[in-house]
Amino acid sequence: MFDILEEGDIISFIPFEDEAVAKDFVAQTNQMLADYFEVDDELCYSEDSYLDNHDNPVFFWKDYLNCFFTLELVGDEMSNEGFEGTSYGMYKIVEIAYINEVNKRLKQRRINGLRLEYKVKSTPMDRNKHWNRTYDKDF
Repeated sequence: MFDILEEGDIISFIPFEDEAVAKDFVAQTNQMLADYFEVDDELCYSEDSYLDNHDNPVFFWKDYLNCFFTLELVGDEMSNEGFEGTSYGMYKIVEIAYINEVNKRLKQRRINGLRLEYKVKSTPMDRNKHWNRTYDKDF
């Protein structure tokens, strides 16, 4: 995913319209939290959390991506749909964070109420990963 997203890309964080897709998304998010972050069942999202305008796995992913990228709200398409005051919307990637900044952001924030014990560690392959860059952008 981090190899695909670039500065200037637009990411949509909007509610699901298809109930089956939404429930699958919640289940996959819960599975990912259990597998990679060792989040206990009581902290995972309920099956109908996709209907919640505040405690929603869509917002978890927005917050998570915001640790790696600086996101800026673009447009106000959601204002006419009853989602004022929520984090739903279209966001533009305005900056890709350096690895040290990513770790700082992960450490300082709770992601949608969940504190993740997570740190990005560099590997020899990270030399080509733009989110790890600590050198000039030109390769």
